[in-house]
Amino acid sequence: MKRLLGIVLFTVFVFSFHSAFAISGNDLIPGMRVYLKSETDYTKADFLLVGNYLGYVQGVVEATASDYSLPKDITADQMCRIVAKFLEKHPERWNEPAHNLVRNALREAFPSYILRNR
Repeated sequence: MKRLLGIVLFTVFVFSFHSAFAISGNDLIPGMRVYLKSETDYTKADFLLVGNYLGYVQGVVEATASDYSLPKDITADQMCRIVAKFLEKHPERWNEPAHNLVRNALREAFPSYILRNR
């Protein structure tokens, strides 16, 4: 029984790990759109989509923080809006991995010291 439980847990882990990397820009778009709309009419917002978008952006930022020079006082809202602007500007890239798009958006907005001085 323990062996079976271990196999099931391992399988769940492997599939959930893979799905984190399978997220594309197309998967971020619904959450991004609801996030931007929620400012004008939060009563009709799907907060699950908003939370997914916000959480994904923040997760990528934390995982790749050394790739850019973020201002100390930047808010999660500002980061999400920078990513949204990048996504709206580049719909041809929506099929790319979402983590690359978030990273590229923030690298464009806040290049790291090393990248600025190449």
